[in-house]
Amino acid sequence: MDAKAGEPAEEAVAGAADAASPTAKARRLVTKKRAALVVLVLLVAGLGAAYTNKERFSAQFADFSRQVIGDENTARLESWYFTLQDRVDKIKYRVFGGETNPFDQSQVLVQFVPQEPGRRVLIDLRVAPAPETHDLTIPDIFAPKPLTLPKTKPLRESLEAGEGVWSTAGLPRSSPEDMLMAKTFIRPDKSRPYALVGVLLADARRVRLHMVGGTVDPGGDRGVKGPGVVPKDDYANLLVAWNGGFKGPHGGFGMVADGKEYRPLRNGLASVAVYKDGTVRMGEWGKDLSWEDGMVGVRQNAVLLVDNCEVSKRVGEGNDTWGYVQVNSAEFITWRSAVGLTKDGHLLVAAGNSLSAESLAKALWAAGACTAMQLDINNPYVLMSTYFPQPDGSLRAERFMDSMPDGPGRFLKSQERDFMYLTLDESRFRRR
Repeated sequence: MDAKAGEPAEEAVAGAADAASPTAKARRLVTKKRAALVVLVLLVAGLGAAYTNKERFSAQFADFSRQVIGDENTARLESWYFTLQDRVDKIKYRVFGGETNPFDQSQVLVQFVPQEPGRRVLIDLRVAPAPETHDLTIPDIFAPKPLTLPKTKPLRESLEAGEGVWSTAGLPRSSPEDMLMAKTFIRPDKSRPYALVGVLLADARRVRLHMVGGTVDPGGDRGVKGPGVVPKDDYANLLVAWNGGFKGPHGGFGMVADGKEYRPLRNGLASVAVYKDGTVRMGEWGKDLSWEDGMVGVRQNAVLLVDNCEVSKRVGEGNDTWGYVQVNSAEFITWRSAVGLTKDGHLLVAAGNSLSAESLAKALWAAGACTAMQLDINNPYVLMSTYFPQPDGSLRAERFMDSMPDGPGRFLKSQERDFMYLTLDESRFRRR
């Protein structure tokens, strides 16, 4: 009886001893490692799948990943993915070649642009013209000076056809005779000939820059939600729209627009400011710019890419400068976008693939920027859409570059994230 009753107790003691043995501990450790590895593999695979279907899944997956493993680990996964993707892109280009001109397309874009009545000029032929105006024709007297095209700087010995050459082809309301906007492309990275930066130039005298807060970013976490839409009243004069900057919590870069403070403006940050009269200025907040009467919108993001007509020395700094995580996103090779001003104050908007912060800065400098700041990065956030009025009053949306992710009609829908757009406004231009 006693021996039999003691058997289960002995088995329990033996089981406990086995569980406490080094072999059992190793088995549990291996199991935990395997589980962690499986989770990591699934996350990496999911991230890869998201970027393979960029327009549909990547934003949602990134947000989901941040909730599950945190911002820091998600940024590391993105860093690994970008490194792998960059190596794959280099191999693909060496083996198969690839695009080296983002505007090489045969499609012809047709637009309907209603013409305003011309200015009525009355001339009294009984009065002799003043000697100094004697050789001037009527167009010479009344027409404003045409857009001055910045002189581009070559970044390589051998340029592709059209590289660094300004063109109006495929742009709304623009032609060589009436150059409202122009475009070119730059290849800023010799090790990545397929890294193409498309640059749009707009005559600042004839356009108005608008900033729109998104319904979620950059101020949703502070309870400040934006309209997230282009007002219908602006559709008739809508020219181009593009993405804004980083998400609100990702660095705390300031924004004021729509009569709201989405995030407080901070000194030391690259800033683009819009004034009530349509003037656009750019610089470092607290040094070049500060709040003043007449300002209606300001967007900040990291530090200047181009400052005083030179590539900023800060483009290679770590992620204390370029974001809030410890992973250096300035070195991510990915899609990036930016906005800048020429020495004459005309507006530049740029975007391209396979770029670091430094190569984007070089492209803007080569295109004639004297100040410039980065906006958003990664798929599918980077997008620039152009708009063409149609005879029925509708708008036809087109990507600025065919390779850009997401559909061109994005900004005609409600947006969770902030964005910017241009409308035609010649009130200041015609008075000159």
